[in-house]
Amino acid sequence: MYLNRTTFVLVRPQLPENIGMVARAMDNFGFNKLSIVSPREKWPNKKAMDASKNAKKIIENTKVFSDINEALNKFNLVIATTNRKRFLEKKTCNNFLQLKKSLNIQKNSAIIFGPENSGLSNTEIRLADYIFTIPTVNFNKSLNLSHAVSIIAYKIHEHQLISKKNQMTIDNAFVERAPKKDLSKFMEHLIKILDKANFFKPSEKRESMINNIFSLYLKANLSKKEIQMLWGMLKKLSK
Repeated sequence: MYLNRTTFVLVRPQLPENIGMVARAMDNFGFNKLSIVSPREKWPNKKAMDASKNAKKIIENTKVFSDINEALNKFNLVIATTNRKRFLEKKTCNNFLQLKKSLNIQKNSAIIFGPENSGLSNTEIRLADYIFTIPTVNFNKSLNLSHAVSIIAYKIHEHQLISKKNQMTIDNAFVERAPKKDLSKFMEHLIKILDKANFFKPSEKRESMINNIFSLYLKANLSKKEIQMLWGMLKKLSK
């Protein structure tokens, strides 16, 4: 029985064996939703299937995307995992209990992992609500992809059981965030308007400015209704 609804998203994974071992780790701790974005090797892949052992069903049901925004469109909460130093205005967390609480509050959630050789790019974490890092010793921060998934899956599973009283408190305080698809569409339109208004100056700072704008809106934890209100305001201002 799968108790954990969170989807694990692997971005540009290089080794099919690692994908199989990720599925195996997910199965160990009650997860069954796996998505991959632009895998290097052709999919479906026999090496991934063989490495998954008893988790072949997860591999068979894996969703494959060519674009990360498409892969994240339906989620209300997106958490990026990386130990690389980032020069971004984005919240960072390394507390597993806080991670589990976030996943409890927002039911439709995804945790994204980058490729083995380089990790996630700044562009790929734009839609992430925050960055989660696994605490390691300072001189060796690199983790194998399947090992990182194993640790996070286990720690979420470890905190799975919460009291009914706490669950009622969470449910009463719950406000569902807008799906990333809604935020992406709004941001795409906003950036077009800002481009027309020559807002992004100097031009070489355009990407970092866009990253900061994404961070600003993500901090607001906007609901679907609030995104719709922003759309209305933007249309009026555009006229």
